[in-house]
Amino acid sequence: MVAQFIASKREHREEEDRRMQELEDHPFHTMVKKATRGGELSSELEGRHKFNIDWSRSLVFILYGGLYQGMAQEFIYNRVLPIFGTGTDMKTVARKVAVDMGFISPLICIPTAYIIKGFLIGNTFVQSLANYVDDVVNKGLVFKNWCIFIPVQCITFSIIPEHFRVIMKDIVQARQEQLW
Repeated sequence: MVAQFIASKREHREEEDRRMQELEDHPFHTMVKKATRGGELSSELEGRHKFNIDWSRSLVFILYGGLYQGMAQEFIYNRVLPIFGTGTDMKTVARKVAVDMGFISPLICIPTAYIIKGFLIGNTFVQSLANYVDDVVNKGLVFKNWCIFIPVQCITFSIIPEHFRVIMKDIVQARQEQLW
């Protein structure tokens, strides 16, 4: 019985080592497979199943991650918001944070996330927006967003270099659901 336990642990460790080696050898390939397979490492590597891509899920993530979180936020944060000033003084930072928290976040960023999430779970555009409005009205969504992102954006616009601002926001945004 002890020998079986030790053998099981050894097999598990070897499997983990193999997966980590695959990630090191082919990081992009492995991450694409994880994203398109619902967060699982591809069992194609294990030879158990044929590798299948969920193209609709992949397209949604490409649209949200690439077009919105990448290109649109780059444009908003590094081309539009500098209209309100390019310095890192308190007044300029306050203007940028006010525009972001009063307009961009509640009217563009959060609704976009709800729409994309809705598409992933099979909701229509209208159902997704209805869920957003319900969460704003009944769950204090915008207030919770402000509690997290006003301090984050103050740091972002005051000390984070311009070319890292979008990634700073995206890192915090990716962990935001865990905080609620």
